[in-house]
Amino acid sequence: MTKDVTTQLQQLVGQITNVITGVYDSDTERTFVCSTKWLRVGKTVKDQNDVEFVITEIEPGEWIKAKNILNPTLFLDGVFTIPEPYFLAGTKLSANREWTLPTNDVRQKTPIIWLLDAIRYRKYGRENPLDFETDLRVFFLDETDIVNYYTLDHRENVVEPMTELINEFLNVVNENQIYKRVLEFDLITFSRFGVESENGMFENILDANLSGVELRFTLAKFKENCKNCI
Repeated sequence: MTKDVTTQLQQLVGQITNVITGVYDSDTERTFVCSTKWLRVGKTVKDQNDVEFVITEIEPGEWIKAKNILNPTLFLDGVFTIPEPYFLAGTKLSANREWTLPTNDVRQKTPIIWLLDAIRYRKYGRENPLDFETDLRVFFLDETDIVNYYTLDHRENVVEPMTELINEFLNVVNENQIYKRVLEFDLITFSRFGVESENGMFENILDANLSGVELRFTLAKFKENCKNCI
C-alpha cells in the first residue's frame, strides 16, 4: 500500500504545471505575470525557444526581471518554464542516496518534494465511498545560502516560494475528483532544514543546504467509479 500511495503522490506532483505566461515591458525591463509560482531570485527559466534566463529581481505575484547571460539584449516575453519539482520518497537515508546519485548540480534537482515514508493508512469497507485514507508528511525544500542569509532572508527567498509550491500541489489534489478535497492541513517552516542537536547546531538531513516547509495532511482516495465522489 505504501508503494501505491507513493506512486499516486508522484503522479500528483507530476501534474503541477511549471509554465508561466508573462508580458515584457521595455520601460521598466520587467516581465509582468499573473503568478510567479515558486520562482525566486537566482533561478533559471527557459522561454519557448529554450533560451535560458536568470532571475535577477522579483515581486511575488506581479513581475520578474530576467537576464540572458550570453546576450543581455534578449528579454523574457510570452510563455516560459520554471524548474520542475524533484520528487523523492522514502526514509532519510534512502531519499538522500537517491537524491545524490543523478548529479552534483543542486540547481538541477531543486526544488524538492520529499514524501517521508507513509506511516499509516486506513482501508474502508464496501459500503464506504472511500478506498483509503493516509496521513502524510511531505517536505517542500529548496537550496539556501547559509553564509549570506539571515533568518528573514531564508524565509523570503525560500520558505515563501515553497509555500507557494505547496499551494500549487494542493490545487492539483483538490481539482482531482478521485481524491477528497484537502480542507485542513498543517505547515511547519524551516529557516534551516535539518535535525537540531543538543548543542543547537543543525545537521542536514539531505546533503545540501536547504530551507523550506513541511506539509502534514490527510490524503483520501475514493473507490473507482464511486458515485458519491465530490
